[in-house]
Amino acid sequence: MMPKLFRNNMSYFIGVSLFIILFDLVVVKSLLAKKDDQLLSIAVTLDFVVVIPLLLYFLVYRKRNKKFIAVLPYALIGYIALALTLPGTSQGTLEIVKYTLIPIELMFLCYEIYKVYQIAVNFRRNFTAGSHPIETLRRSLEATFKGPKITSLLVHDASVFYYALLSWRKKPYLRNGSSSFSYHTKSSWLITILMLSKVLIIEGVCVHLLLMQWSHIAAWVLSLGNIYIIVLFIADYRAMRLNPILVSQQDIRIQYGIQMSSYMDIDNIESVSVIKSGELAQKDLKASIMPLIIEPNVLIRLKSKITVIHLFGKRQIVDQVYLFLDNPHEFQVECQKLMDQSHHI
Repeated sequence: MMPKLFRNNMSYFIGVSLFIILFDLVVVKSLLAKKDDQLLSIAVTLDFVVVIPLLLYFLVYRKRNKKFIAVLPYALIGYIALALTLPGTSQGTLEIVKYTLIPIELMFLCYEIYKVYQIAVNFRRNFTAGSHPIETLRRSLEATFKGPKITSLLVHDASVFYYALLSWRKKPYLRNGSSSFSYHTKSSWLITILMLSKVLIIEGVCVHLLLMQWSHIAAWVLSLGNIYIIVLFIADYRAMRLNPILVSQQDIRIQYGIQMSSYMDIDNIESVSVIKSGELAQKDLKASIMPLIIEPNVLIRLKSKITVIHLFGKRQIVDQVYLFLDNPHEFQVECQKLMDQSHHI
C-alpha cells in the first residue's frame, strides 16, 4: 500500500510541478510579463522558490516522515533556475529572495556539517580492529539517521565510491573462525561487465553526438548516466573479490558484491542444496533473491524470512537465497556440517 501511495504522490507532484513551470515560462515570455512585470515576477518567484518545494514536502516527504528542512535545497535550485530564465528587468525580486535564502541555506549547511560530524564520531566509536569499513559506516549512519531507507541508500552510494576508487590495495575481508567461499573466479560476470562497458562506451559516444544536435544538457545527462553504470560495475566486481561468503558456527555472512548483503543464522537455515540452471522454481522467485544475470548454483532455504539489502539500498524480505559460488559442493558440505552441529547442541 505505501509504495503505491508513494508512487501516486510522486506522480501528482511531478505533474503539478511541470504544469506550474511550463505555465510560468509561457507567462514570462508573453506580453503579460511586460504589462505587469513586477507583480508577475513576484508570483513566478513564489512558485519556484516556495510553492514547488512545499508541494514536494506535503505530497512526498511528509508521507515518508522526512523533516521540512529536507526541501530547502530545492528552494535554492528554484532560485538558480529563475536567475537563468527571468528577464533582466525582473531580477529585482530575485535580489530580495537571494538575501532571504542565503541565511536559510547557511543554516541548512550548518545542519549538514553537524550530521557529518555525528557520522564521523559514530564511525570512530564503532570502528575496531578487523571490522569491515562498510558495515561500520552502516552502523554509524543508523545511529545518526532514523530512517532505514535513507541509511541504506547512503551506504550503497558510499560502497560504490569505496570499492571503485579506494579498495585497490585492500585484501579480502575474512573473519577468524569462518570458512570463506569465493564466487567471482569461475563466473562469467567479469566478461559480462567488460562487454556491457564496451557497449556503453561506444554507443554512448554515438548517442551523445546525436543528442548534442538537439540538447547539450540531455546529451551530458545520458553520458554521465553511462559513466555511473560503468563505475557501478567496477565497484560490484571489486566488492566480489574483497567479500567472499563467510560461514561460521553462528551465521553466514553474505555480501555478494554490492548486489546483496545480509546475515543468516545457522539455526534459521532449513536446507542448502546445489542446483542446476533448469531447477529454478519460478513460483518461489517472488520471495527469493538472486545475483544479476549469472545463473545460480546454490539455493539456501530459510525457516523464517530475513531482510536482504540489494542494489540502491532497497530492502527485500525473502525466505530463499540463490547464489553462484565457485565451489558449491564444498559450501553445501560446510553448511550441512554446521547445521548438524547446531541441532545436536
